[in-house]
Amino acid sequence: MRTNLKIRSTNFEVAVGNVTKNKETIKELVRTAEKDGVDILSLPELSLVGASFYDGYKDITEKCEEAVFDLIEFSKEIKVIFTVGFPLAYNNKIYNAVVQILDGGIIALTTKKNLTTIEKSVFSDDMIDDDFINVLEGWPDVNLSWSTINGLAINVTIGEDELMPIPRSLAYNSSKEGFHDIILNPSAEAKLALNEDEILNRVKFLSKDVTYVYTSSGSGESTTDYVYGGLNIIAHKGEIKSFASNHPVEFVGKYYLNLDEDSWFMKDFKAKREDIDKFPYLPDYEKSEKYVADVLDIAATGFLTRMKRIGVRDTFIGVSGGLDSTMALLFLVHGYRREGWDLSGIHCYTMPAFGTSHRTKSNAFKLCEALGLTLNEINITEAVTIHLRDIGHDGTTTDAAYENAQARERTQILFDLANMHNGIVIGTGDLSENMQGFATYNGDQMSNYSINATLMKTEIRYIVGQIAENTENIALKNVLNDILDTPISPELIAKNTGEISQKTEDIIGPYELIDFFIYHHLTYHSPAADILEDAISAFCDTYDETTIRKWMISYFKRFTMSQFKRSAAVDGPNITGRSFSARAGFKIPSDVGSDVYIEDIDEN
Repeated sequence: MRTNLKIRSTNFEVAVGNVTKNKETIKELVRTAEKDGVDILSLPELSLVGASFYDGYKDITEKCEEAVFDLIEFSKEIKVIFTVGFPLAYNNKIYNAVVQILDGGIIALTTKKNLTTIEKSVFSDDMIDDDFINVLEGWPDVNLSWSTINGLAINVTIGEDELMPIPRSLAYNSSKEGFHDIILNPSAEAKLALNEDEILNRVKFLSKDVTYVYTSSGSGESTTDYVYGGLNIIAHKGEIKSFASNHPVEFVGKYYLNLDEDSWFMKDFKAKREDIDKFPYLPDYEKSEKYVADVLDIAATGFLTRMKRIGVRDTFIGVSGGLDSTMALLFLVHGYRREGWDLSGIHCYTMPAFGTSHRTKSNAFKLCEALGLTLNEINITEAVTIHLRDIGHDGTTTDAAYENAQARERTQILFDLANMHNGIVIGTGDLSENMQGFATYNGDQMSNYSINATLMKTEIRYIVGQIAENTENIALKNVLNDILDTPISPELIAKNTGEISQKTEDIIGPYELIDFFIYHHLTYHSPAADILEDAISAFCDTYDETTIRKWMISYFKRFTMSQFKRSAAVDGPNITGRSFSARAGFKIPSDVGSDVYIEDIDEN
């Protein structure tokens, strides 16, 4: 069962050396956590006594042992897993230890291995890593470092153990115990100038495949030698979800648990909704400039490398006045300018036919003019009409042949022009449309280099929006904003001449939903039922469950039916890490059915 769990990371005003006071504070933190519906509470390294007591630990180990027993007794009937850090006396040595406590028992014990210079004068790092160890008389046998509760795997790694050549969390992650869902890292890290970003980047890296909880000592610690940072950080699958200094942070995530009446807790899981981002693939605002710069440079490097290898400097592109061709054209202009090439090598063509609107055609001309390019017009209405007549089509039935004949005629023109002038055709199709098969086979599906192939429609909208916001070219800003405001359409059928009659989102669904499906499908290979559950949680304020389910079923049907198109995918740069390329992307057989996905959705 996939279940919502709430995780909290918090430090507190520790009383250095005062075990009794810290124990009572920990009890209050646990009570509050249970009241707030928290399932896992992470506390700092040596939380029972403070991380700056140094040689004083030797004098209070017995008191710490008594306090841990008291906390174990206190925890009976409390359905919260919580960590306690303390100096553990064993075999005439002292260890920097952390226990996980739940419902009157210890479910795991961890001891620190990678000791700091100061710690080496107090603690030992030579405890034998047996599978189980009876630490003290009266203590239960406990598993070292990691616990598995109802199928949920939790690993604890203390402080600098994550700075070893192979971080302990990663070592355990690949060990015989298997994959861990959650890693808790109780720490006591000093605050140094500019080291907060370093810590955040480290935690982000370590969270690539898990939920990673970093909890560092802060307020109340001695400042004799260090000021402790007090950072609380929770990261999930490579993204920082929440962080603060000397203030608790939380995260609600979904995990697979085996739940029955004997489970370690029984709560109303639906009361805790995971805060799922609608657009997890878009950058935070402060990273937007770097993100757009990287996207532009990756795309430019891709097509420039191809052109240099085959010895050409001319590109041919169809400019419709829509979002995708706009993005591709912006890529070309950026690359040509970066390389110092004359923009006259970019050959732009608009090829109006039956469904072309006045608005998009006008924007195509305005866009090229704003970029200093010439837009050539070739009206294909007559050519397509003749072709339809030649194949016995009545020319009025708006079937697949009627629509696709237009797309194929445009593609034929571009390839023939490229042949005449020693150039290449730049494709404009995006990931969203190609994952849905919303492209004409051997029409707009085909080019010499597909520059937008790994960008979803929402990503393209974001990039174009950022360029519009930051450009000093007023003409470019105005036309980009109008293109962003124009309904997305294949423009192959016109009910009213010169107006937009088809809206893509009415046919295949809202792009924000489709792109959410694609992101979780290609990035995490998530089961369809899980994607549906996450989508319902993320978009509950926008769409009802029936609508989300409808478009998700449509997504997987279109996805499987159109795999043959993606099997013939054109070369193009992987800009986002999400690709359907048959060579280096998501690969499935062209004959696969949608049942494997639809059944999973129906069971949810």
